[in-house]
Amino acid sequence: MSARGRPRDPTVEAAVIDATLAELAAHGFDGMTIDGIATRAGVSKPTIYRRWADKPALAISAIAQLVAQEEGPPSTGDLVGDLTRQLAAAHHNLELSGSVPMLGTVLATRDRHPELLQLYRERLLRPRRRILLGILRDAQRRGEIHGDADLEMASLALIGLLVAGYLAGEDVDRRWLRPGVVLVVAGLR
Repeated sequence: MSARGRPRDPTVEAAVIDATLAELAAHGFDGMTIDGIATRAGVSKPTIYRRWADKPALAISAIAQLVAQEEGPPSTGDLVGDLTRQLAAAHHNLELSGSVPMLGTVLATRDRHPELLQLYRERLLRPRRRILLGILRDAQRRGEIHGDADLEMASLALIGLLVAGYLAGEDVDRRWLRPGVVLVVAGLR
């Protein structure tokens, strides 16, 4: 049995995701509108709403595309370098998408919209932690990290560097991240 209606054009989703990232970067989450995204993507609002339930789901879906791009090559064997590179890429993508300020929105509305926080965790936090945990587990297998080190906690501490740097107004780049990564790694050895 064939599907009803026309098949979806795969270029539409890509155009909407690109437009969403551009609108997030230009206006932030609060200033971003579905109208603006539709105009920028060259599609109608119903086209967007057939694919995404609402603005938060669309924004998180777009940002999740950036997380997928962060995965990059597997670890090189330089634990501090690999972790610093991943955190720098994550920071770049967070800044590009405006998703750090969106975390404030997500947290502020968690009582009214708990599903948004859950989506943020599933689509953004967990994939980023998975990347970091992969690097940490590789290092543990190589014997660079103590066998009973708490890698889950270490992944949270590493992500915490990004959030703390943002909140403190630091210029978060590889140079700034490296000492924090060294500190976390020292606790794992």
